[in-house]
Amino acid sequence: MTNMNSSDTPGLLFMGAAFFAFGLTMIVRPGYVRTSFDRLHNSWKQDSWHPYKLPFWGLRSAGVVIVTIATILFYAAYLSYVR
Repeated sequence: MTNMNSSDTPGLLFMGAAFFAFGLTMIVRPGYVRTSFDRLHNSWKQDSWHPYKLPFWGLRSAGVVIVTIATILFYAAYLSYVR
């Protein structure tokens, strides 16, 4: 990433914090995420498949992936700040 500079740091930190919060919520409280997805989906389209129908272990696994992405974003923010 040779084109990164310190002006990229706030955006990377914000995205990392948002991804971390969402991923942690998916790991700790998958029922809340499923309910929110359900409400959002019911406002658009009824009776079709949506990720909220995943079992809790699927939502928790997706949360781990999202927290991993947040870690990569935090590392990119660190690199942009140091350079």
